[in-house]
Amino acid sequence: MQIWKIMKWEFVNRVKTKLFILTTFILPFFMGGVMYLPSLLMDLEPDENKIIGLRYNDVNEALVKRFQDQARESLKLKNGLSEFSFLKFSSDQSALSAVEEKKITGYLDIPLGVLDTTRVKYFSNSLSNIKIYTSLRRLLNTVVIEQRMIDQKIDASVVGELSRRINFEIFELDELGEASKVDTLSSFLVPYLFLMILFMTIFMSGQLLLRSVMEERTSRTIEILLSSVTPDELMRGKIFGLGALGLTQMLFYLLIALSVTYFRGMAVIELSQIPLFLIFFVTGYFFYASIFAAMGTFFTSEQEAQQSSGMISLVAVLPIAFASYFITNPESAFTVGISYIPPLTPFMMIIRIGTDSVSLMEVFYTSVLMIFSCLFMLKASGKVFRTAILLYGKKITFNEVRKWIMS
Repeated sequence: MQIWKIMKWEFVNRVKTKLFILTTFILPFFMGGVMYLPSLLMDLEPDENKIIGLRYNDVNEALVKRFQDQARESLKLKNGLSEFSFLKFSSDQSALSAVEEKKITGYLDIPLGVLDTTRVKYFSNSLSNIKIYTSLRRLLNTVVIEQRMIDQKIDASVVGELSRRINFEIFELDELGEASKVDTLSSFLVPYLFLMILFMTIFMSGQLLLRSVMEERTSRTIEILLSSVTPDELMRGKIFGLGALGLTQMLFYLLIALSVTYFRGMAVIELSQIPLFLIFFVTGYFFYASIFAAMGTFFTSEQEAQQSSGMISLVAVLPIAFASYFITNPESAFTVGISYIPPLTPFMMIIRIGTDSVSLMEVFYTSVLMIFSCLFMLKASGKVFRTAILLYGKKITFNEVRKWIMS
C-alpha cells in the first residue's frame, strides 16, 4: 500500500512539471521539425529554370544533343517546364566568367575523349545544391553509355531499351512461406526509430529518478519519508512511479511515430511488434532505474551525478553508435552474441525485432535473462539504497558498495 502511495505521488507530481510537458509534447515535434525542415525548405524553393553552360568539341555534337534532349524530357520542374536550359560556350574563360557573374548556374566541360576517359568537369559558384550536379551526372552517364552502344553499330532505336534499368523488388518469406514485399527504407527506419524512443524514455526517467533521490537526500526530506516507509518501499515506489511516467512518454512517442510513418508512407510498424517493444522497455527501464536509484545516494552535487550518469549512458549509446551495422547484419554472430549482455539486451533486441530477424524463442530467452537481471539489480540496489541513504558527509567507495551487495 505504501509503495502505491509513493508511486502515485511521484507520477502525479512529475507529470505536472514543465520539464515533463516540454520533453513529452514539444520535444518530438522539435525533433521532427529538425528532421523534415531541410526537405520542406527544398520543396518551398521557387521553381526556376537553371541555365547550364556547355563547353565541348564539335566531335561530341551528337552526344551533347542527345544529352540536352533527354534533359528536357526527363528533368522537369513541378510546373511541367524543363528544369535546365543549356548554353554553349566557345572557351573556358567565357564560361567561367558567366559563372562568376551568376549569368549561369554552372557549366559542364565535356572533353573530346569523354567516351574513353569518362571524365567530365562541372564548375559552379556553389556546390551546396547536390541535386543539380547529381541529376546532370546521372543523365550524362546514361547518354555516354548509350553513345558507346551506337558507336558499336547497335541500332539506335533499341539503345534505350537495352540500357533500361531493372526494377528490383524485395520480398520476405514468413514462417508459413508466404511472401510479402519489403520496403528497404522501412527495414532500416523502424528499428532505429524504436531504438531512439527506448533510449530517450529510459534515460529521461532514469535521470529524473537519480535527481529525485539526490535532492531528497540532500535536503534531508528523506529522513521524514523514512519515518513512515521502509527504504525498500521508498525505492520501489519511486522506480514504479517514474517507470509509469516513462511508459506514458514512450506510448506518446510511439503514437506520434506510428502516425508520422503511416501518413508519410515511409514505413508501417507492425502492431505485433509493439508488445515485444513494451517487454524490453519495461525490463530495460527496471534494470537501469535500479542503478540510478542507488547512484542517487552517492552524490550531493548535480555535477557529480551528471558525470556518473553520463558514464552509464555511454554503455547504452553503443547500440545506437553501431546501429547501421546491427540493422544490416542482424543475424551475425557478433550481433546475436551481445544481445545476451544484459545492459545491452533491451536495445539490441529492439533492433533485431524491428528487422524481423529474431525468433520467438530468442525473445523468450532474452526476456527471461532480463527479468532475472532486473531482479538481481533491484535486490543489489536495494541493499545499497538502505545502507547509503542516510550516510552524509562521507564519500562512498566502490569496495564499500561491493561489500553491501555481497552482504
